[in-house]
Amino acid sequence: MYLLDSQQYDIEELVGAVIRDSDTDPAYSAVTAANLIKCYIKVMQEITDDFYCNDIESYFQKNHFTSEEYHVFMDKYHKETSYYRSQIF
Repeated sequence: MYLLDSQQYDIEELVGAVIRDSDTDPAYSAVTAANLIKCYIKVMQEITDDFYCNDIESYFQKNHFTSEEYHVFMDKYHKETSYYRSQIF
């Protein structure tokens, strides 16, 4: 759990960086952050019976991001998927 708690902190930091990042020349990947969120949720669902998230939106809600932050993140995510060349979960 220590490793997963640490990963949770890193994911939240990356999500914040994506939200604050430049729209025209981003330094942080929304797709990478989304991939990490999805993997984190899947692992937590496997090891706990009552994990509080089942998708990116519920992850944002439960981790005290605003609805506006969620929409900014998802806009950046959708824009990036058009040119992202690695695996998207």
